[in-house]
Amino acid sequence: MAPKTTLAILFASLALGACEHKPTTTAKLTAVHVTTVHMQDYDQTRALTGEIESRIQSDLGFRIAGKVIARPVDVGTTVRQGDLLARLDEQDQQNALSAAQADLAAAQAELTQTQVEAQRQRDLLAKGFTTKIRFDIAEKNYRAAQAHMDSANASVQIAKDNVSYTELKADRDGTIVATGAEPGQVVTVGQMIVRLAQPSEKEAVFRIGGARLNLAPEIKSVEIALVENPAIVTHGQIREISPGVDPVTRTYTVKVALPDAPDTMRLGATVIGTVKLPLEPAVDLPSSALFSTKAETPAVWVVDRATSTVSLKPVTVVQYDTGTIVVTGGLDVGELVVTGGAMKLRPGQKVVVKDTGT
Repeated sequence: MAPKTTLAILFASLALGACEHKPTTTAKLTAVHVTTVHMQDYDQTRALTGEIESRIQSDLGFRIAGKVIARPVDVGTTVRQGDLLARLDEQDQQNALSAAQADLAAAQAELTQTQVEAQRQRDLLAKGFTTKIRFDIAEKNYRAAQAHMDSANASVQIAKDNVSYTELKADRDGTIVATGAEPGQVVTVGQMIVRLAQPSEKEAVFRIGGARLNLAPEIKSVEIALVENPAIVTHGQIREISPGVDPVTRTYTVKVALPDAPDTMRLGATVIGTVKLPLEPAVDLPSSALFSTKAETPAVWVVDRATSTVSLKPVTVVQYDTGTIVVTGGLDVGELVVTGGAMKLRPGQKVVVKDTGT
């Protein structure tokens, strides 16, 4: 083979190898799916299901322990102040009262005897027929008998109170909304026997998630409609928002005061609460666009059109739905939001836009 031919083949091989090993920058870029931000009015009308409860309700129980022998009321019973709600077996309390009364009788006899002796010693001392020591002893015994008498009187009163405590009576007019013990059951001090609600002050109680709770401070009025008859409507204002979440349901309790609630909205009735807020610009995004920062702040990746790099922007999410989120703050119209491949990105990373959603 000629030398010139050999050199030509060598240079051609080197040139081909150089072409095969030349790096391609596009192969290193991450491809992402994006969507363009288009704002539209977001209707913040909310409808939640709750129930009518009494603002004033209390758990009533016995002041003493014992065995329940009667409970003449049930859930839904309307009672008046002083009506009997439940009764305990009073045998032990009656026995204690009898013992206290017997002790009182003995104290009374002792007081009478010591009083007579003290008076006799006082008269003898005045005539010089007794000593000062005997008179002092008689006076001391008389004072001790008086103290015993006072103690016996107190014991009788306590025993009478305990007898009266065997009857649980309504302390005000109301309706029984729950019961906690049945006849034959042994109950402890303070255990709930019945729950008494005052129906004159009603409120609607709702249990809602934390995302919707964020709207509560903006709510001025809540429309309450009866589920069984939507034509029955009243309005109220939020009176209380629980500061902590329920450990079981993971919801917050919101109470709406109903000063003008009609009688047809009975305690325990199911109602629909509707709130309306001003329209607000918002954009619907796929849930895949959401990225949580270290501070657990909702954020999305945004692509810079000029440099094709990504940056993380915090956003305000007002609603989480199945597969989508509603964002009302943090984004501008026309921005490109990454909806696919967000988990592989880092700030300032250059990307290739695979497609653009509308």
